[in-house]
Amino acid sequence: MASKNLKSLLKSDFCENKNLLQIIPVAAIASLMIETAICVKNISEAVNELASLANFKPPDSNGVAKNSSNDEISHVISINGPTLEGAIVQNLTLKVNQIEQEISVFLSFALFWRHSNMSEAQRRPMAVSIKHHNGNINGSIPLRSPSMVSEVDEFCHALGGKNPVHSILIANNGMAAVKFIRSIRTWTYETFGTEKAILLVAMATPEDMRINAEHIRIADQFVEVPGGTNNNNYANVQLIVEMAEITHVNAVWPGWGHASENPELPDALSAKGIVFLGPPAASMAALGDKIGSSLIAQAAEVPTLPWSGSQVKTPSESCLVTIPEDTYREACVHTTEEAIASCQVVGYPAMIKASWGGGGKGIRKVHNDDEVKALFKQVQGEVPGSPIFIMKVASQSRHLEVQLLCDQYGNVAALHSRDCSVQRRHQKIIEEGPITVAPLDTIKKLEQAARRLAKCVNYVGAATVEYLYSMETGEYYFLELNPRLQVEHPVTEWIAEINLPAAQVAVGMGIPLWQIPEIRRFYGMEHGGGYDAWRKTSVIATPFDFDNAESTRPKGHCVAVRVTSEDPDDGFKPTSGKVQELSFKSKPNVWAYFSVKSGGGIHEFSDSQFGHVFAFGESRALAIANMVLGLKEIQIRGEIRTNVDYTIDLLHASDYKENKIHTGWLDSRIAMRVRAERPPWYLSVVGGALYKASASSAAMVSEYIGYLEKGQIPPKHISLVNSQVSLNIEGSKYTLNMVRGGPGSYRLGMNDSEIVAEIHTLRDGGLLMQLDGSSHVLYAEEEAAGTRLLIDGRTCLLQNDHDPSKLVAETPCKLLRYLVVDGSHVDADTPYGEVEVMKMCMPLLSPSSGKIHFQMSEGQAMQAGELIARLDLDDPSAVRKAEPFHGSFPLLGPPTAISGRVHQRCAASLNAARMILAGYEHNIDEVVQNLLSCLDNPELPFLQWQECFAVLANRLPKDLRYELEAKYKEYEGISNMPTVDFPAKILRGVLEAHLNSYPDKEKGAQERLVEPLMSLVKSYEGGRESHARIIVRELFEEYLSVEELFSDNIQADVIERLRLHYKKDLSKVVDIVLSHQGIRSKNKLILCLMEQLVYPNPAAYRDQLIRFSALNHTNYSELALKASQLLEQTKLSELRSSIARSLSELEMFTEDGENMDTPKRKSAINERMEALVSAPLAVEDALVGLFDHSDHTLQRRVVETYVRRLYQPYLVKGNVRMQWHRSGLIASWEFLEGHVDRNTWV
Repeated sequence: MASKNLKSLLKSDFCENKNLLQIIPVAAIASLMIETAICVKNISEAVNELASLANFKPPDSNGVAKNSSNDEISHVISINGPTLEGAIVQNLTLKVNQIEQEISVFLSFALFWRHSNMSEAQRRPMAVSIKHHNGNINGSIPLRSPSMVSEVDEFCHALGGKNPVHSILIANNGMAAVKFIRSIRTWTYETFGTEKAILLVAMATPEDMRINAEHIRIADQFVEVPGGTNNNNYANVQLIVEMAEITHVNAVWPGWGHASENPELPDALSAKGIVFLGPPAASMAALGDKIGSSLIAQAAEVPTLPWSGSQVKTPSESCLVTIPEDTYREACVHTTEEAIASCQVVGYPAMIKASWGGGGKGIRKVHNDDEVKALFKQVQGEVPGSPIFIMKVASQSRHLEVQLLCDQYGNVAALHSRDCSVQRRHQKIIEEGPITVAPLDTIKKLEQAARRLAKCVNYVGAATVEYLYSMETGEYYFLELNPRLQVEHPVTEWIAEINLPAAQVAVGMGIPLWQIPEIRRFYGMEHGGGYDAWRKTSVIATPFDFDNAESTRPKGHCVAVRVTSEDPDDGFKPTSGKVQELSFKSKPNVWAYFSVKSGGGIHEFSDSQFGHVFAFGESRALAIANMVLGLKEIQIRGEIRTNVDYTIDLLHASDYKENKIHTGWLDSRIAMRVRAERPPWYLSVVGGALYKASASSAAMVSEYIGYLEKGQIPPKHISLVNSQVSLNIEGSKYTLNMVRGGPGSYRLGMNDSEIVAEIHTLRDGGLLMQLDGSSHVLYAEEEAAGTRLLIDGRTCLLQNDHDPSKLVAETPCKLLRYLVVDGSHVDADTPYGEVEVMKMCMPLLSPSSGKIHFQMSEGQAMQAGELIARLDLDDPSAVRKAEPFHGSFPLLGPPTAISGRVHQRCAASLNAARMILAGYEHNIDEVVQNLLSCLDNPELPFLQWQECFAVLANRLPKDLRYELEAKYKEYEGISNMPTVDFPAKILRGVLEAHLNSYPDKEKGAQERLVEPLMSLVKSYEGGRESHARIIVRELFEEYLSVEELFSDNIQADVIERLRLHYKKDLSKVVDIVLSHQGIRSKNKLILCLMEQLVYPNPAAYRDQLIRFSALNHTNYSELALKASQLLEQTKLSELRSSIARSLSELEMFTEDGENMDTPKRKSAINERMEALVSAPLAVEDALVGLFDHSDHTLQRRVVETYVRRLYQPYLVKGNVRMQWHRSGLIASWEFLEGHVDRNTWV
């Protein structure tokens, strides 16, 4: 028995989980037990079930079992009567299908819960969904209490309804399903206090599931249906009826499109006792057919345009009766000849229309007999089997609409009007309401004519009557009646303040219009305040005459824009694919809804519209302004293209603002190739080049790391710094040389002009580009035609090289038919075939003239990039190629604002030097000169202190902060004077005194706090030279830390060791290799620093110079030589100092030297001089270096020592004499006999 199954399920699964019983009230379970027992006709079993439930002890939040309150059980019983028997008897009156529905929902929830709480291994053998025929019921549904069911019943009956609706199957997807669910949720919350009062069941194809469709996510339940084209699912009447039966719904809502206008659906549902939330089959059949509706309009004395059935007369009393076949055929055209004859009668231009067409299918505009001959067959092929008729084109006309709502009792409400004149290929793009282009009396006539038409066929539900209105003559003509809710119905909802989907449900329940609170308010009748006061409305409401009732004035003005996945740059061709980001920032007067969300997508069987934006204003101008601001807040990224930018331009057009548009206005703009605003050309070029360069670098790094991960030897060189990029943009070819100055810094050169730009990668995959002091957000998406860039919300295409001899599909599509014969000749820009793209028929145009050869069969589905046909070009040399661009970049500033203050210039120069050492490129001479000038600037330490102190000031103890500020201010005012030194020692003393005042336990924290300040003052204790030495040593260390790895080693061995060492972060290996590749620039930088900063005092860098001199590779030969020379200079300097000390008088003042008499002192000096003369070391250069010493005594002794050492074997002993002359010191000596010149002087 079903109840036993439920009981076992409860005890086996539910009781084991302490959270689940907090979700499902015991009262709901008890109610379900009663209904289950009744369903199986076993009252005693119901009593037993309740008894067992009374003793049921679920665990509490801590996992401890507790006694259930019997009050809950008693409450369930007392709902329908004071005794259990009364409850059972009253429950027996419920419909069996409602009870089955509750059981099905309960079981579905139980299985979903069990599945979600199982491990992966436990899930596999268990089916998640309950399968019935062709559908799978899925989802977790919160149980609705009997009180809610009874409240919906009470609502229906109190307002005069006959069929309460508790659950609805939504036979649609995308925008329609999302809008219906949200509207019904809003209505049920306002009416019943909960948004779940009515169960909403969605249909879901595999394609919908794959793209994470929004309507599946927000529905209460969904049922899986077959995928593919809509004849397999949403347009399949038999399937919809089966799904309605499986899910036990009370009603079906068809939405728009798909099966919404198929008369078979309401008949099939009616036969199953299921409510169809739309018109009866007879009304739908009469008005849904374009030819039939025109005949009925003529019978109802509604003006029509001249058409092929203008001469056909139908009595008004026979409107609901099937139109005689002969009469119907008389209004049609069946052959090309009949079409030509009819066009000549109604006059050109004319429209060839298929009665069953829609959405741009089965409609062609013709201007002469030849076009009729060419296009008549196309219309026949697009909608096979459909009757065809001819209608006069009303040029310069407006497309106006009246929204109708009709009940089952003959009442018809006209809910204001809309203007949908902005159309592209008969597809609405912008809608607005109310009508502002026609006078009020004309609008009243439109509404009355629409009401007459609906009454003529006993219409029930929502409908839209469409007219063409001539702005020149003021005349209007019936176009068609749509027997369904329209996409643009929220415009009416906004200005009429009526929830139309909710009104459809109320009408489906059988509630008369005069009882619906919102309709009463619309006509100025007492309404009790709205749906939330329906009990009051049910008492005070009385019928009124809709023919004579005056409606309230429209509330302000509303403009609506359809957001479609179409490419305005490619003839509005639909696109499909993933949607990476979709965000919209709503405003008080702007509202939008979408059928997808971030991470979802649009599949090839979807409608191209996936969003609708609505803007309200007190006037039309304010509504348009609000819409523009709203559209600019939309961010959409992914594989699709959208019409958002293009529509913003439309709203800015003067014709639109001045209300001078017509139905052909947008098509004429498209024909004139009026396009959406593009980014400035240089912004597109720079953005495209940066994207290409960064993408190429990322790919190279990824490939390099891939080699390392596999343990393979990567290529010796990885080109990440210098590259060349070529871009094709709108017929121009731009060639740029790219040089990286850092991870995100680029220097771009083009035709002797150069700019600098920076990029930063965003978390969502975009790029933040900084150029000329401004920032721009850039996204890119690869597609068949090239790379689509989105720069600050505006798009441009980086085109691939195009081969016109290959005709390929640019988007996923279905090849409908070829329009030419295989092997025939086609001219450029002429259609050679037609494809169906997302339910739209699109022509295929030949890019050049030539002989065509088909590669694809008619009816075949294609993916983007697949070859459709080949073209033997008439003149291959005549194919237009991108022309090289010979211009230059405009004069642009640096990417970011640059400060002229010395400490910031110093930081920038130092960063550039570090980037050179990391392998990137900069102007080395400029970097070194800037760095030297900054390091030598007396203001530098003061500005560095200010910057560092400003960061820490609020965190420092007050006494320390005040003392540091006081000491610093003593010197701050004179910091720009060259003779003033930075008070490093004073400030250090303050800091150390502060640290010493703390106990050891707290001292560590204080040391960490003041460490930046302490490091700064320590670096300047020896003056600016000391600080410069620290900077240079750091740069030297960065160089050596990389290059010592490669010195005297094979590169492959080095990389292998690095791979093992950095196996957790292989990107560090790439950084080291990239740095090593810049060895030439790095060597030049180090040599410049050695010459400028090391040469004056090489001893200060002795340890690093030794390491430089030890580098053993041809790459380092010049650098190693320079380091060796500086080391020699260091030794020579030390030797000079030693000699100076040895020959100085100061050396004599030893411990006992002060008491030495002059002869002894002289003798000691002579001994030292003699020691230098005979020293084995090469002291000559050191002696020469002391020739210009300031101490004249020392200078004389040095010269004498030098002469004696130089000519020691040949001199007469003691013969070197010194004397001062006004020109300097003169030394003379005498050689021993045997030498030619005995007397010599210098």
